[in-house]
Amino acid sequence: MIQIRGLCKRFDPQTPIFENVDLDIQRGDAVAIIGESGCGKSTFLRCINRLITPDAGAIYFEGRNILDRGADIDALRRRMGMVYQQFHLFSHLNALENVILAPMKVDGRSRADAVEEGKRLLARVGMEKRLYHMPHQLSGGQKQRVAIARTLAMHPEVILFDEPTSALDPAMVDEVERVIRDLVASGMTSVIVTHEMRLAKRVATKVVFFAQHGIYEQGTAQQIFDHPQRELTRQFIYRSRMFRRALTSADYDLYALSSELRAFAAQFTTTPRHATLFSALGDELLYPVLARTEGAEALVQLVCDELGTRHTLLVDFSGLAGDPLEAPYLDQLNRVLLQQYAASLRSEATGPGRWEVTLEMD
Repeated sequence: MIQIRGLCKRFDPQTPIFENVDLDIQRGDAVAIIGESGCGKSTFLRCINRLITPDAGAIYFEGRNILDRGADIDALRRRMGMVYQQFHLFSHLNALENVILAPMKVDGRSRADAVEEGKRLLARVGMEKRLYHMPHQLSGGQKQRVAIARTLAMHPEVILFDEPTSALDPAMVDEVERVIRDLVASGMTSVIVTHEMRLAKRVATKVVFFAQHGIYEQGTAQQIFDHPQRELTRQFIYRSRMFRRALTSADYDLYALSSELRAFAAQFTTTPRHATLFSALGDELLYPVLARTEGAEALVQLVCDELGTRHTLLVDFSGLAGDPLEAPYLDQLNRVLLQQYAASLRSEATGPGRWEVTLEMD
């Protein structure tokens, strides 16, 4: 359906954003594009529908090079829908009016026909009870679902998603993800730039990892996430599953840390015990240790399991006089509460004044 050959883009003559990119997208594919911030993912996506013009290469859509001088860009964009990170709804129009505007203005459809289909599409994305709500009355997830319905109203053959969940609170990610999964399951050809590894793993038929000014590795979701072949891919996949935060005895906010841990873990499968352990970690381990030792430091790491709920909390302490799980740092009640929510709890000396505490979660 789409063949990309030798695509190049530079904003600086000396530094390519990407170069010599080749990619095939078949009808019905769901292609997830992942990579570090600034690696060119969104720029590449916008080149596909000519929102950005590449410097070299070819993009064939149904056999025709859309970079040719005579290509009808307006017709192309009607066949390639775009869902943006920031929604871009018209603030003076309600949800239904946002959806029906383009079909009426661009395709010349009657208002009655546009309204009928607009209501059907909003129902498809779970917004049938918000037809007449204004954008300021909607949550971020609801705005994004309206934006998806608006894109569907133009009957695209391909939808390009540019970080569709990155502007959302963690609690709202699931509702947008469900809509995208339903579209992919229905056969909609999709290209999704995302930092949500869970979304990429669940919906993608092909995952493309961008690094070093181009496509560094590509394959099925299972190949990329479970068996990456190249070193930068392995490093990226591992880091995407790890949360890190450094604390000192003079500077820590345990409430903020607990919230950050919950937000990060929301990308993965969690249980109520996990949320409770995140709170207990601060109250029953970090506070007792850091408050009792001037100059102590702690590096908190959460490593999440992509496939299940077996996550691991690691806390590396430095500047301690002894085992952080023993007196004078913790008492029996501290340990009992930690053990109540962790599958296992252990500590190990890693050097003078240095200890690693491991809390396995299930």
